[in-house]
Amino acid sequence: MLIAPHEQFYSISKALENIASGKMPDLQPDAISCYHELIAVAERVQTDQEELERLHLELTREVSASRLLMEREHLYREVFAKSVIAIVIATEDGSILDANSAAEGMLGYRIEELKHFHVADIALPDDHGSDDALIRDLLDGRRLYYNIEKRYVRNDGILLWVMLTTFAVYGGTGTPNLVHMFEDISARKSAEQYLQHVSTHDALTGLYNRAFFDIEFNRLQFSLALPVSIVMVDVDGLKKLNDTKGHEAGDYLIIGVAVILKEAFRGEDIVARIGGDEFAAILFETGETEAEKVIERIRKCQTRFNNSTPRYQVHFSIGVATAMRGMDIQATFKEADARMYADKVQRKATLQQAAETGLASSLSSGSTR
Repeated sequence: MLIAPHEQFYSISKALENIASGKMPDLQPDAISCYHELIAVAERVQTDQEELERLHLELTREVSASRLLMEREHLYREVFAKSVIAIVIATEDGSILDANSAAEGMLGYRIEELKHFHVADIALPDDHGSDDALIRDLLDGRRLYYNIEKRYVRNDGILLWVMLTTFAVYGGTGTPNLVHMFEDISARKSAEQYLQHVSTHDALTGLYNRAFFDIEFNRLQFSLALPVSIVMVDVDGLKKLNDTKGHEAGDYLIIGVAVILKEAFRGEDIVARIGGDEFAAILFETGETEAEKVIERIRKCQTRFNNSTPRYQVHFSIGVATAMRGMDIQATFKEADARMYADKVQRKATLQQAAETGLASSLSSGSTR
C-alpha cells in the first residue's frame, strides 16, 4: 500500500520527535527509507558546511596576509622615498635601478636620469674601482656591508665627499642588487683638511711648519729615497728691518723669501719655515751635484724677485749638505746649518769690505779735489 507524501512527512516528523525524546521511531518501511536519506543529506550538509568554513578561514588568512604584505610594501616604499639619506639601488654591475628624492637632491640629477646611469658615472674618476674588492666581498658573502669615504661629482660639477654604505639584497630569483646609501660629509672633510693644513703649515708663508718638517726629517733615517740633501736658509737683516721699519716690513721680507723658495724647489721637496728667520728644505734622491744646481736656481730666483721689487731687497744665506745613508741625516743637518752660517759670515765680510772700499774711494776723491 502506498503512503501519501504528507503522511510520510508526518511519520518522519513524529519519528524525529521520538528520537529527540529518546524513543525509538515507529515508521513504515517507506518512511524509514526517507528517514535514512534525510540523515545522509544532513550529514553531507554538515560536512559541506565544515569545508566551507575551512575554506573561508583559509581565504580570510590569505587575504589578511596579502593585505599585510601590501601594507609592508607600501611602508618600505615610503621609507625609501622619504628617507633623508640618499639611496641608490643598482645591479651587480652597477647599473642604477632606482633612487630616492634625497639622492636626487644630493646629486642634482632627476631620478629618471639616474636610471640611465652607471654608479661609476657619477663618481670622481680618480676613485673608480676604489671599492671593487669590497663589493666582491659582499657578493661572495665575506661581509654583510661596507663603509668607505668616496668622492662623487654633482650634475653642476661640484665635488662631494660621501660616506658610502653598501649592502646586498636578493630578490625572489636570487639575483643580487646593491643598495648604496650616501651621506654627504663634504663639510666635515673640508674642516678636516683645513685643520690638517693649519697643523702642518706656517700661517704667514704657506710653507710647511717646524712640526711637519721634524716629522719628515725623523723619517729620513729609514728612507730609501737616497741620497738626501738638506738646504738651510737664514734671512739676512730681518732684526734690523723690524727695528727700523716695523714688523710689517719684516713680514714682507719673510714672505719674499718664501716666494723665492717656492719657485726654486720642486713640488715633491719638503720646504718649511722652521724658525722666525730660518727655512729648511729636504730634497729626496738629490746628490751633491744636483743640490748645488738647486742653490744656483735659488739665487737666480732671488735676483728676479729683487729686480721686480726694488723697494724691499731680499737677502739670505744658504748652506747645503748631502747624506748618502739614512743614519747620517742628523750630521748632515748640522753640516748644512754650519755651512749656512759660514756663508752668512762671508757675506757680511764681503759687504763690509765693499762698504770700506766705497768709503775709501769717496775720501780719496774728496782729497784730490
